[in-house]
Amino acid sequence: MLRHCLQLLLLIGLLSAATTHAAAPPARSARQLSSSTIAVFSIVPAQAEPGTQVIMAISGVSDGLRLNLGGDDIAWRMVNTRHIAFDLPATLAPGQYSLTVVSPDGSSRSYAFTVLPLKPVAFSIDPARITSCTRGDSRLVTIQGQNFSPSSQLLFDGTIIPSRYLSTERISFTAPAAARGGLHQVAVKNGDSSTTPLGLTLITAPDITSIAIGSDHVNSYELIISGDNFQQNSTLLVDGSRVETSGNLSGERLIFVDCTTLIYRRYPSTSTPKELRMQIVSPAGETSRTIIVTAP
Repeated sequence: MLRHCLQLLLLIGLLSAATTHAAAPPARSARQLSSSTIAVFSIVPAQAEPGTQVIMAISGVSDGLRLNLGGDDIAWRMVNTRHIAFDLPATLAPGQYSLTVVSPDGSSRSYAFTVLPLKPVAFSIDPARITSCTRGDSRLVTIQGQNFSPSSQLLFDGTIIPSRYLSTERISFTAPAAARGGLHQVAVKNGDSSTTPLGLTLITAPDITSIAIGSDHVNSYELIISGDNFQQNSTLLVDGSRVETSGNLSGERLIFVDCTTLIYRRYPSTSTPKELRMQIVSPAGETSRTIIVTAP
Protein backbone atom coordinates (compact mmCIF):
# COMPACT_ATOMS: atom_id res chain seq x y z
CA MET A 1 0.00 0.00 0.00
CA LEU A 2 2.79 2.42 0.94
CA ARG A 3 4.57 1.55 -2.26
CA HIS A 4 1.53 2.50 -4.35
CA CYS A 5 1.20 5.85 -2.58
CA LEU A 6 4.84 6.76 -3.31
CA GLN A 7 4.43 5.95 -7.00
CA LEU A 8 1.30 8.14 -7.16
CA LEU A 9 3.07 11.12 -5.56
CA LEU A 10 6.03 10.78 -7.98
CA LEU A 11 3.69 10.81 -10.99
CA ILE A 12 1.90 13.94 -9.73
CA GLY A 13 5.29 15.76 -9.32
CA LEU A 14 6.41 14.93 -12.86
CA LEU A 15 3.14 16.18 -14.35
CA SER A 16 3.42 19.45 -12.41
CA ALA A 17 7.00 20.09 -13.65
CA ALA A 18 6.03 19.45 -17.27
CA THR A 19 3.12 21.90 -17.04
CA THR A 20 5.35 24.63 -15.58
CA HIS A 21 7.99 24.16 -18.31
CA ALA A 22 5.45 24.38 -21.14
CA ALA A 23 4.02 27.68 -19.80
CA ALA A 24 7.38 29.47 -19.73
CA PRO A 25 7.86 32.00 -22.67
CA PRO A 26 10.64 31.25 -25.16
CA ALA A 27 13.90 33.14 -24.59
CA ARG A 28 14.81 35.77 -27.34
CA SER A 29 18.32 35.89 -28.71
CA ALA A 30 20.48 38.99 -28.36
CA ARG A 31 20.23 39.55 -32.14
CA GLN A 32 16.45 39.43 -32.07
CA LEU A 33 16.33 41.89 -29.23
CA SER A 34 18.70 44.35 -30.93
CA SER A 35 16.77 44.37 -34.22
CA SER A 36 13.45 45.34 -32.69
CA THR A 37 14.42 49.01 -32.08
CA ILE A 38 16.53 51.49 -34.12
CA ALA A 39 18.12 54.70 -32.89
CA VAL A 40 20.72 56.70 -34.84
CA PHE A 41 22.97 58.74 -32.57
CA SER A 42 25.25 60.40 -35.14
CA ILE A 43 26.12 60.58 -38.85
CA VAL A 44 29.69 61.73 -39.55
CA PRO A 45 30.05 63.62 -41.77
CA ALA A 46 26.49 64.85 -42.37
CA GLN A 47 27.51 66.22 -45.77
CA ALA A 48 30.33 65.03 -48.00
CA GLU A 49 31.68 64.62 -51.53
CA PRO A 50 31.05 61.43 -53.56
CA GLY A 51 33.45 58.62 -52.58
CA THR A 52 33.61 59.72 -48.93
CA GLN A 53 33.23 57.16 -46.12
CA VAL A 54 30.38 57.93 -43.72
CA ILE A 55 30.20 56.50 -40.15
CA MET A 56 26.88 56.04 -38.36
CA ALA A 57 26.54 55.46 -34.61
CA ILE A 58 23.47 53.27 -34.38
CA SER A 59 21.66 50.89 -32.07
CA GLY A 60 20.02 47.69 -33.21
CA VAL A 61 22.77 46.63 -35.61
CA SER A 62 21.93 43.29 -37.25
CA ASP A 63 22.48 41.45 -40.50
CA GLY A 64 19.00 42.38 -41.71
CA LEU A 65 19.58 46.14 -41.40
CA ARG A 66 19.12 48.11 -44.65
CA LEU A 67 20.36 51.54 -45.72
CA ASN A 68 18.64 53.52 -48.48
CA LEU A 69 20.04 56.72 -49.99
CA GLY A 70 17.80 58.71 -52.29
CA GLY A 71 15.64 55.68 -53.05
CA ASP A 72 18.49 53.25 -53.71
CA ASP A 73 19.76 50.61 -51.29
CA ILE A 74 23.38 51.13 -50.37
CA ALA A 75 25.90 48.59 -49.04
CA TRP A 76 27.20 49.01 -45.50
CA ARG A 77 29.76 47.30 -43.29
CA MET A 78 30.04 46.86 -39.54
CA VAL A 79 32.77 48.81 -37.74
CA ASN A 80 31.79 47.48 -34.32
CA THR A 81 28.60 46.57 -32.46
CA ARG A 82 27.46 50.21 -32.39
CA HIS A 83 28.92 51.66 -35.59
CA ILE A 84 28.44 50.96 -39.30
CA ALA A 85 30.11 52.56 -42.32
CA PHE A 86 29.20 53.11 -45.98
CA ASP A 87 30.79 54.85 -48.96
CA LEU A 88 29.01 57.49 -51.02
CA PRO A 89 28.93 56.33 -54.67
CA ALA A 90 31.56 58.10 -56.76
CA THR A 91 29.00 58.97 -59.47
CA LEU A 92 26.47 60.52 -57.08
CA ALA A 93 25.22 63.92 -58.25
CA PRO A 94 25.38 66.81 -55.76
CA GLY A 95 22.21 67.63 -53.85
CA GLN A 96 20.18 66.72 -50.76
CA TYR A 97 19.17 63.08 -50.29
CA SER A 98 17.03 61.14 -47.83
CA LEU A 99 19.13 58.64 -45.86
CA THR A 100 16.83 55.93 -44.47
CA VAL A 101 17.71 53.20 -41.97
CA VAL A 102 15.34 50.20 -42.09
CA SER A 103 15.35 47.53 -39.37
CA PRO A 104 14.55 43.86 -40.06
CA ASP A 105 11.05 44.32 -38.58
CA GLY A 106 10.29 47.11 -41.10
CA SER A 107 10.59 50.12 -38.77
CA SER A 108 12.66 52.94 -40.23
CA ARG A 109 14.27 56.32 -39.54
CA SER A 110 15.04 58.94 -42.22
CA TYR A 111 17.59 61.75 -42.16
CA ALA A 112 18.63 64.51 -44.59
CA PHE A 113 22.06 64.01 -46.13
CA THR A 114 23.79 66.53 -48.42
CA VAL A 115 26.10 65.36 -51.21
CA LEU A 116 28.59 68.10 -52.03
CA PRO A 117 30.08 68.74 -55.49
CA LEU A 118 33.57 67.32 -55.91
CA LYS A 119 36.21 69.98 -55.34
CA PRO A 120 37.87 70.54 -58.73
CA VAL A 121 41.65 70.67 -59.13
CA ALA A 122 43.51 72.34 -62.03
CA PHE A 123 47.07 71.23 -62.88
CA SER A 124 47.98 73.03 -66.11
CA ILE A 125 46.78 75.30 -68.91
CA ASP A 126 47.70 74.94 -72.58
CA PRO A 127 48.64 77.21 -74.21
CA ALA A 128 49.64 79.57 -71.43
CA ARG A 129 50.34 82.44 -73.88
CA ILE A 130 48.21 83.70 -76.79
CA THR A 131 48.87 86.66 -79.07
CA SER A 132 46.15 89.02 -80.29
CA CYS A 133 47.04 87.83 -83.78
CA THR A 134 45.79 84.34 -82.94
CA ARG A 135 42.42 83.55 -84.50
CA GLY A 136 39.82 80.78 -84.60
CA ASP A 137 40.69 77.38 -83.16
CA SER A 138 44.17 78.63 -82.28
CA ARG A 139 42.57 80.58 -79.41
CA LEU A 140 41.26 77.34 -77.89
CA VAL A 141 42.68 76.81 -74.38
CA THR A 142 42.57 73.48 -72.48
CA ILE A 143 42.80 73.03 -68.71
CA GLN A 144 44.07 69.74 -67.30
CA GLY A 145 42.97 68.68 -63.83
CA GLN A 146 40.54 66.37 -62.05
CA ASN A 147 36.96 66.23 -60.76
CA PHE A 148 35.54 68.18 -63.70
CA SER A 149 31.90 67.49 -64.62
CA PRO A 150 29.38 68.58 -67.27
CA SER A 151 28.08 71.14 -64.75
CA SER A 152 31.54 72.66 -64.14
CA GLN A 153 31.90 76.34 -65.00
CA LEU A 154 34.89 78.23 -66.37
CA LEU A 155 35.91 81.47 -64.65
CA PHE A 156 37.89 84.05 -66.64
CA ASP A 157 39.03 86.81 -64.28
CA GLY A 158 36.17 85.78 -62.00
CA THR A 159 33.49 85.94 -64.71
CA ILE A 160 31.78 82.80 -66.03
CA ILE A 161 32.36 82.35 -69.79
CA PRO A 162 31.29 79.55 -72.17
CA SER A 163 33.33 76.37 -71.88
CA ARG A 164 33.29 72.79 -73.13
CA TYR A 165 33.44 69.74 -70.87
CA LEU A 166 35.76 67.14 -72.42
CA SER A 167 36.26 64.68 -69.54
CA THR A 168 36.66 64.56 -65.78
CA GLU A 169 40.25 65.70 -66.40
CA ARG A 170 39.89 68.21 -69.26
CA ILE A 171 37.82 71.31 -69.94
CA SER A 172 38.36 73.85 -72.73
CA PHE A 173 37.34 77.40 -73.67
CA THR A 174 38.07 80.04 -76.28
CA ALA A 175 40.10 83.00 -75.07
CA PRO A 176 37.88 86.10 -75.37
CA ALA A 177 38.85 88.19 -78.39
CA ALA A 178 38.08 91.44 -76.56
CA ALA A 179 40.23 90.65 -73.53
CA ARG A 180 42.94 93.19 -72.77
CA GLY A 181 46.57 92.29 -72.98
CA GLY A 182 48.35 90.98 -69.92
CA LEU A 183 47.95 88.19 -67.37
CA HIS A 184 44.48 86.76 -66.76
CA GLN A 185 43.27 84.31 -64.11
CA VAL A 186 41.47 81.13 -65.20
CA ALA A 187 39.72 78.72 -62.81
CA VAL A 188 37.18 75.88 -62.88
CA LYS A 189 34.18 76.03 -60.54
CA ASN A 190 32.03 73.19 -59.13
CA GLY A 191 29.22 74.63 -57.04
CA ASP A 192 30.87 76.86 -54.43
CA SER A 193 34.33 75.27 -54.87
CA SER A 194 36.87 76.61 -57.35
CA THR A 195 40.34 75.54 -58.39
CA THR A 196 43.41 77.60 -57.65
CA PRO A 197 43.58 80.05 -60.60
CA LEU A 198 46.01 79.42 -63.44
CA GLY A 199 47.58 82.23 -65.48
CA LEU A 200 46.85 82.90 -69.16
CA THR A 201 48.88 85.68 -70.79
CA LEU A 202 47.36 87.56 -73.73
CA ILE A 203 50.07 89.37 -75.68
CA THR A 204 48.82 92.45 -77.54
CA ALA A 205 52.06 94.42 -77.89
CA PRO A 206 53.46 94.43 -81.44
CA ASP A 207 56.65 92.51 -82.13
CA ILE A 208 59.10 92.84 -85.02
CA THR A 209 60.95 89.65 -85.91
CA SER A 210 62.64 90.76 -89.16
CA ILE A 211 62.84 93.51 -91.78
CA ALA A 212 63.77 92.78 -95.41
CA ILE A 213 64.11 94.93 -98.52
CA GLY A 214 61.27 94.32 -100.96
CA SER A 215 60.30 95.79 -104.32
CA ASP A 216 62.41 98.63 -105.74
CA HIS A 217 60.71 101.42 -107.66
CA VAL A 218 62.06 104.46 -109.54
CA ASN A 219 62.22 106.79 -106.56
CA SER A 220 61.08 104.53 -103.75
CA TYR A 221 61.41 101.02 -102.40
CA GLU A 222 59.67 98.78 -99.91
CA LEU A 223 60.75 97.37 -96.57
CA ILE A 224 58.87 94.20 -95.54
CA ILE A 225 58.30 94.18 -91.77
CA SER A 226 57.47 90.76 -90.34
CA GLY A 227 56.32 90.08 -86.79
CA ASP A 228 53.16 89.71 -84.72
CA ASN A 229 50.22 91.67 -83.34
CA PHE A 230 50.21 94.32 -86.06
CA GLN A 231 46.95 96.24 -86.39
CA GLN A 232 45.21 98.11 -89.19
CA ASN A 233 46.07 101.49 -87.69
CA SER A 234 49.51 100.71 -86.30
CA THR A 235 52.20 103.39 -86.53
CA LEU A 236 55.82 103.02 -87.62
CA LEU A 237 58.54 105.13 -86.00
CA VAL A 238 61.60 105.65 -88.22
CA ASP A 239 64.38 107.44 -86.34
CA GLY A 240 61.59 108.98 -84.21
CA SER A 241 59.48 110.17 -87.17
CA ARG A 242 55.96 108.76 -87.51
CA VAL A 243 54.83 106.89 -90.59
CA GLU A 244 51.15 105.88 -90.58
CA THR A 245 48.88 103.64 -92.65
CA SER A 246 46.86 106.76 -93.49
CA GLY A 247 49.87 108.43 -95.10
CA ASN A 248 49.79 110.16 -98.48
CA LEU A 249 49.68 107.66 -101.36
CA SER A 250 52.44 109.59 -103.13
CA GLY A 251 54.64 109.80 -100.02
CA GLU A 252 56.00 107.52 -97.35
CA ARG A 253 53.36 105.33 -95.85
CA LEU A 254 52.80 102.11 -93.94
CA ILE A 255 50.71 99.42 -95.65
CA PHE A 256 48.90 96.89 -93.49
CA VAL A 257 48.91 93.39 -95.04
CA ASP A 258 47.84 91.30 -92.03
CA CYS A 259 48.64 91.00 -88.34
CA THR A 260 52.07 89.53 -89.15
CA THR A 261 53.14 91.71 -92.09
CA LEU A 262 53.52 95.45 -92.73
CA ILE A 263 55.07 97.14 -95.76
CA TYR A 264 56.94 100.41 -95.34
CA ARG A 265 57.08 102.35 -98.64
CA ARG A 266 60.09 104.62 -98.32
CA TYR A 267 61.18 107.57 -100.47
CA PRO A 268 64.87 108.11 -99.65
CA SER A 269 66.59 111.44 -100.35
CA THR A 270 69.77 109.57 -101.32
CA SER A 271 70.68 106.05 -102.38
CA THR A 272 73.46 105.87 -99.79
CA PRO A 273 72.66 103.20 -97.16
CA LYS A 274 72.28 104.35 -93.58
CA GLU A 275 71.18 102.89 -90.26
CA LEU A 276 67.45 103.21 -89.64
CA ARG A 277 65.94 102.67 -86.19
CA MET A 278 62.43 101.26 -86.61
CA GLN A 279 59.71 100.54 -84.10
CA ILE A 280 55.98 99.67 -84.33
CA VAL A 281 53.45 101.37 -82.04
CA SER A 282 49.94 99.94 -81.51
CA PRO A 283 46.83 102.15 -81.31
CA ALA A 284 46.83 101.55 -77.54
CA GLY A 285 50.39 102.87 -77.27
CA GLU A 286 52.16 99.52 -76.84
CA THR A 287 55.53 99.43 -78.59
CA SER A 288 57.69 96.79 -80.16
CA ARG A 289 61.41 96.48 -79.63
CA THR A 290 63.55 98.76 -81.78
CA ILE A 291 65.14 97.11 -84.85
CA ILE A 292 68.12 98.65 -86.64
CA VAL A 293 68.26 98.05 -90.40
CA THR A 294 70.78 99.37 -92.96
CA ALA A 295 69.05 100.70 -96.07
CA PRO A 296 68.90 103.87 -98.23
